[in-house]
This record gives sequence, structure tokens and C-alpha cells, in this order.
Amino acid sequence: QVTSHPVQDAAMERAKATFCSDNLSVYLNGGVECLERRKQLIDILSKQPWGDKKNRYFLSREEEHVAGLRGAVGIWKMMKEHNLSIQDAAEMRQLLFLPGGFELHIGMFIPTILSQGTREQQDRWMPLCMDLRLIGTYAQTELGHGTFLRGLETVAVYDPETRSFIIHSPTLTATKWWPGGLGKTCTHAILMARLITKGKDYGPHAFVIQLRDLETHKALPGVEVGDIGPKMGYHGVDNGFLRFDHVKVPRDAMLMRYSSITE
Repeated sequence: QVTSHPVQDAAMERAKATFCSDNLSVYLNGGVECLERRKQLIDILSKQPWGDKKNRYFLSREEEHVAGLRGAVGIWKMMKEHNLSIQDAAEMRQLLFLPGGFELHIGMFIPTILSQGTREQQDRWMPLCMDLRLIGTYAQTELGHGTFLRGLETVAVYDPETRSFIIHSPTLTATKWWPGGLGKTCTHAILMARLITKGKDYGPHAFVIQLRDLETHKALPGVEVGDIGPKMGYHGVDNGFLRFDHVKVPRDAMLMRYSSITE
């Protein structure tokens, strides 16, 4: 039987269920404790001004980007101030569901430093990452190559006399294209570039590269970086482009846990 009242129709359909919806909720959320914790996190989020979802679909692209940053920073601060676990923070980000400029800082920049950096490099970069004194992204994809890693063209040529690398984008297709957070947000990037020394190409390696001034947020000399413009979705994420014109970086910019270059 169907009525002209959707609320009544929904209630009748629920009454036909052969299982307990509360039990299903417990199962889907991984148990009673997980469900209760989820409810607590929802309550915490609902009390934050940046946790309000009512006007989300009326936001402009710029407003959505700013809202995503406020949410990410808000959760980050709550995690530190209220001693929330990484799991709690991840759950809150999922509940907020507003991707923004911090996604690759959390999802790729920090994990890459932890997995590929030496202990000394981790000690240098991780405090800055965790205090948000720098914001990172992950620059691998190129305009002409997508995620085809062996086809990347950006180069890092080692100069033994100065103990430094020269980072360069030799062609238009070498332009880094699409990294989230690159367009407006980040100050640094994990850059995948071809390591070249003494004329030999050793393939792609990871480098930590500063892109923007920490005071003015303007691009550093030799760095061309910006936003790729409107997309069909994920408007809060500032996907960007990146090019280098013979930018010199120190030897220890290369993450050296598993490979290194002799001085």
C-alpha cells in the first residue's frame, strides 16, 4: 500500500524489515564501541562553526576551498589540544567530508618523509609538518605522462662541486599537473624527478623542495606554480601546476633512506 505521504511510506517499509536496524548499525560501524565513538565525534563536529554542512552546496569555488582549510586546521588543532588519536582525526575528516588543500600534506607528504627519509631528515621535517609551519603536497604527475613514472621528464642534475641539485622542467610536457594543494595552499612538495649525475640517468627519486616563501607565500625564484582552474568536482581541492627553471637545492633535499648520492 502506497500513500501520498512519503514519511508514512518510509515508516511502513521500515516496519517490514526482518532485522533490527540498531544491530545493523552496530555491525556496519565495527561494533558498539566504534559506533558510540562515532556518535561522540559527530557531536563534537556539530558544535564547530566549520562543521556546519547546511550551506555547502551554495559555496563558490573559493569559499569551498577556504571551508576545507578551516575544517582541516580545526580537526588538526582538536587532535593536538584534546589528545585525539590519529584514528579519531581520520574519522572526523571522513565525517566532515570536505576535501581541501591539506589532503596530500596528510596523505602523501608526511608518509613519504616517514617512509623514504633518513632519521636525520625525519627529525628535520616532521616537527615542521606536525606544527603546520609548512604545508606539503606530492608532485609526481606530469602534463604529458600522467602517472607513468618511467616517462617523467623533470630532472634533478647533481653538481658535485656545489653539492647541490639543479631542478629543471626541460619541456612543456614536464610540467607537474594536478597535485592537490599545489594551486594555492602548499609551501613545499615531495617532487619526483629523474636523478642525473655524471651524465647518467638513475630514474625518478624523491626530493623535498620549497616552492613558496614562508612569509609572503609567493613563488620562489625559478618556480612557476599556480592553480589549474575549475573542475567538475572537488572544488575545495586546489589542484595545481608546477615548473622549474634551473632551481638549485641542497644535496640533502633528496630523501636518502634507501638510496643516496656520494659527495
